[in-house]
Amino acid sequence: MRKLPALLTLGALAFAGCGSGPSYVRDQDATLRLTLDEYRLRPENITVRAGRVHLVARNVGRLTHNVAVEEWEPADEDAEPREYARTDTAHPGETVSERGELRLKPGKYRILCTIGNHDDLGQYGELKVTAK
Repeated sequence: MRKLPALLTLGALAFAGCGSGPSYVRDQDATLRLTLDEYRLRPENITVRAGRVHLVARNVGRLTHNVAVEEWEPADEDAEPREYARTDTAHPGETVSERGELRLKPGKYRILCTIGNHDDLGQYGELKVTAK
């Protein structure tokens, strides 16, 4: 029984050593499981294949958060970015998912919290969608 705590500790250390590099989801219909905290969104760099994407966001922070998927850069720099999907607001301890269906074409998208100025404080990431 003494080996189990040691193994769990080693596993936790190995996981903690993982950087914030890209997280890849290879399924055709991908489920993106995001963790929201004060001014952080994890994983922050995600790559998926084109098609249907399902967002699931768990709020482990003390403030309310949400997740939206927007175009990376609007064609017109004065325009607001196009929003493709958004979750409901997640209160501390809650898990939420997007409203409606999200189908993404190949390209680069921004994932962010749209509450207050959370994105300005660092709560955003990049979603790359590759061809099937």
